[in-house]
Formats: sequence, structure tokens, C-alpha cells
Amino acid sequence: MKDLKKTILKGERIILRPIKLSDAKDYVLWFKDKEVVHYLGNKLLNIKEADVKKYISSTNKDKDQLLFAIIAEDGKHIGNTALRFAKDDKRAGLGLAIGDKEYWGKGYAGEILSLLGDFVFKKLKFERFDLVVFSQNKRAFKAYKKIGFKKEGTLRNYTWNWIDKEIQDECVMSILKSEWKNKK
Repeated sequence: MKDLKKTILKGERIILRPIKLSDAKDYVLWFKDKEVVHYLGNKLLNIKEADVKKYISSTNKDKDQLLFAIIAEDGKHIGNTALRFAKDDKRAGLGLAIGDKEYWGKGYAGEILSLLGDFVFKKLKFERFDLVVFSQNKRAFKAYKKIGFKKEGTLRNYTWNWIDKEIQDECVMSILKSEWKNKK
């Protein structure tokens, strides 16, 4: 898995490229919006650029993570997606945020998930691709199910939602290599 940090994935309408420190300014703009950060599960509202740069630097040094910028066909940086690896267990975990609301509801998440699924199962030869999502995040839940992820269970009262100011459930979802092959 040498040179994974240089990975670029190209779809029909998007490119996933390694994140750069210069991308931090976009996060700051997105994370001023409560609707954008609503289901991201941590204190991101009004985050400072220096904190984003620190996150990018630390993630880029972590050999068990890949952080991609999502670039739309018009060249605009619209979000980010992350893969966290458990290489010995042959599984990858997903994080996904489309920060630019102009690109919501237009099928970008499905294309991103398809690219990442192919990467996880075909390139990395992993057996499992999983994620955790707020139970109330209906839009994300629908996108994950559409691509083939299955709900495995509910983590009750699992994460504090900083926007709703309450503890909320999260769902564990996954898709296995055999299911991905059958889906394609």
C-alpha cells in the first residue's frame, strides 16, 4: 500500500485528490453554517483555519488514514471524504462531508461512495467498508442505503449533537466485498 497518500480517484463528475493545507479556507466557510455541521458530530461550527490546517497536517501524516478533497467537474472544492484503515482486519471506515450546499441532492455522494467502494475492494482488497451515521441524518442514510450499505445496529445515545444540543443515536452501516461484487 505504498504511496497511498498520492492517490487520485476520478469519476464522471468528481475527482478525489489528496487534501492540501490551502483547502483549509473552504472548511472555514462551510463550517459557519449550522446546516452543514449539523450531523458531523463534533464542535466544528466556526472552526478556525489554523485548527483545520492542524487537522489536515496530522491526518496527512497518519499512515492509516487518507483524506481527500472532493473536486466537482467545475473545479470547485465542494467537500472532503476520509478513509480510516484497519489493515490487519482488511476494513476501511468512511467519513464524508459535502460542505458546499449548492452540491447537495445532486448525486455527488453516490458517485463518491462508488469510487471509494471500488478503491477499498478492488485496489486495497479489503473485505469490509463501514461507517457510523447519525440516525436522524435521513439524507445521508438514504445515500448509503442506495449504494448498498446495510444497517447493522444502533449505538444508542452515542454522540452529542452540538447543533440540536442533545445526545443522539448513531447507526453502524457496512457493505462487504461479496455484496459490492454482486451490486456491480
